[in-house]
Amino acid sequence: MSIDEVPVVLNLIAQLKQDASKIILCWSSHKMDVVRFAGDRIIVLHNGQLVADGKPAEVIASPIVQEAYSAIAPGKSAA
Repeated sequence: MSIDEVPVVLNLIAQLKQDASKIILCWSSHKMDVVRFAGDRIIVLHNGQLVADGKPAEVIASPIVQEAYSAIAPGKSAA
């Protein structure tokens, strides 16, 4: 997906999320800001193993998720 397509897709996802009968399933992304916006529940696999499953804020705060997908070493601040 190009950089120009990202806002269009995020807008479509926001519209779909308004309809409780719609589910977005099986999305793969390493862009944590997009994942945080789009997901109500995040499941993270690392090297084929389940390492996190839960609400976006909890999963993104996980040290192993930060280390694997945000290039932040455990115990270090992103700021």
